[in-house]
Amino acid sequence: MRLRRQAGLAALAAALLAAAGCRRGGEERAPAAVERRYEDGANVVVLRLDRERITAADSVHLEIEATAPEGTRIRLPAPGEELGKFRVAGVRPGAPELTEEGRVRLRTVYELEPFLAGTYEIPPLEVRFGENSIETGPLTVEVVSVLPEGAGKLDIKEIVPPVDLPGLPVWLGIPAAALILGGALWYWRRRKKRAEATEPAPEPHETALEALRALMAEDLLARGEAKLFYLRLSAILRHYIEDRFGLHAPERTTEEFLRDLRSESRFTEEQKRLLKEFLMHCDMVKFAGYRPGSEEVDRAVNTCAQFIAETRPRESEPEAAGVGA
Repeated sequence: MRLRRQAGLAALAAALLAAAGCRRGGEERAPAAVERRYEDGANVVVLRLDRERITAADSVHLEIEATAPEGTRIRLPAPGEELGKFRVAGVRPGAPELTEEGRVRLRTVYELEPFLAGTYEIPPLEVRFGENSIETGPLTVEVVSVLPEGAGKLDIKEIVPPVDLPGLPVWLGIPAAALILGGALWYWRRRKKRAEATEPAPEPHETALEALRALMAEDLLARGEAKLFYLRLSAILRHYIEDRFGLHAPERTTEEFLRDLRSESRFTEEQKRLLKEFLMHCDMVKFAGYRPGSEEVDRAVNTCAQFIAETRPRESEPEAAGVGA
């Protein structure tokens, strides 16, 4: 009877802990590549990064762990869609834990994705403990290009000024039309699958950035398929412009689109210049047999990502209604 009573009390205690959202900590953890500790009295914050160096097609996981005396209300930062120059691809919040020392611990893991190669800085973060707070220091992550090392040995040429391309012969237009038709079919199927999904459709900039990230991960350049890479790259930006602003960019030639762009008031002159240089550079690779160097590839991808980031709707701006140009 006494043992049964003790077992019942133990079960009741476990149920109360579960209802309070707490659990005993102390599980084994894999060592982090980077770990920083910050203390303010009895309050402690630990930042962990699983990697210090990734490629532009990878992601890095940032863990924030905060511990404080039991009964302290801990509030971890909520960065939103972006953290520094990283995109926040996912957040895995943890339940409060009760440590063996009788302290409360809270963890959250953020999955961060870059767009291009470079040195990224995770900015300082503020963790609140009731009325007090701890601000962490910055963390640095090196992002390397997805291009193979051999690609850097190609002849790297400066981007030539925009030029008027001569009319394409009929025999060259047939494979170009087939490629465009294949790209349009791929995009239509992608849109159809998204429309059939139960969750709300993503915003145009989310679809475009996801497609850009997927394109970088396919490693087409390493397989020598520069023309296909640029076809897909320009299609991503053209479809984004259509979905975001209602301009029928995919159906128009570069010359037609640039002519319509002159009277478009929703773009700045700098954005128009970027679009012109980007589309003309893509056409040189797709139709004129131009072989870009690694710096030119990075610049083209950077221009695409920069234009999408600059023209995405802000919180106070409703999505623009599409009106055909």
